[in-house]
Amino acid sequence: MAYNRSKLLKELDALISNSPSIRLSEIARTLGVDRHTIENAMRSVRKTSFREYKRRELLNMAREMLNQPDLSVKEVGIRLGYSSPASFSRFISQATGKSPSRLREENP
Repeated sequence: MAYNRSKLLKELDALISNSPSIRLSEIARTLGVDRHTIENAMRSVRKTSFREYKRRELLNMAREMLNQPDLSVKEVGIRLGYSSPASFSRFISQATGKSPSRLREENP
């Protein structure tokens, strides 16, 4: 089956943006392609894996949300699909070396 990699990845971006906790298998099913098709497109076009790309996107979304003072750290984690504040904090700490609160303080 022929597909347009750029179009596929644009649709993937929209799905991640609308539902940050979406899994690769769900994206593949929604787009009507095999998950390996998505992985191959990611490696070919973006030179990265789906997992690493999604991790970077989640981190970017978290940074943007943490800059909104009306959202609590807990709320940011929930919006990004984390099941607990601890798992969200762990993700941020592993990715940046800082807690979500510290990241918020340093990036007003």
